[in-house]
Amino acid sequence: MDSRSSPSIELLDVLPSNVRAEVLKNARRRTFAPGDVLVREGDSALYLFLIASGHARVERAGAGYVGQMGPGDFFGELALIEEHDRTATVTAEDELTCILIPAWEFKALLKENPAMAIPMLNKVIARLHRQH
Repeated sequence: MDSRSSPSIELLDVLPSNVRAEVLKNARRRTFAPGDVLVREGDSALYLFLIASGHARVERAGAGYVGQMGPGDFFGELALIEEHDRTATVTAEDELTCILIPAWEFKALLKENPAMAIPMLNKVIARLHRQH
């Protein structure tokens, strides 16, 4: 995957350009149709999802709708870091294209590039504020 054709994703923008290019080269790009479930609450976590285009709906058991994500957003980081199951179900609202980074690569990236933690923490905090 060519880094010039990828959207600006704050989480990756903090990486040196050569590292970002290598990550995108090894990543999978996948397109989902409206209504497709990307991840289901309770499922095992295998990938970090970076939204390149389209929108996704986020729902949690007992809480229902908790938010929407769009281009530049990412999800799945908490399940990968904490090594637990998915905490929400994410469904494509329209045609949705994501960049998928495997768990092992994400963890290595985070360890080698701790600056990634800052935009990640900012997103987690924003999500918490939206839920209240």
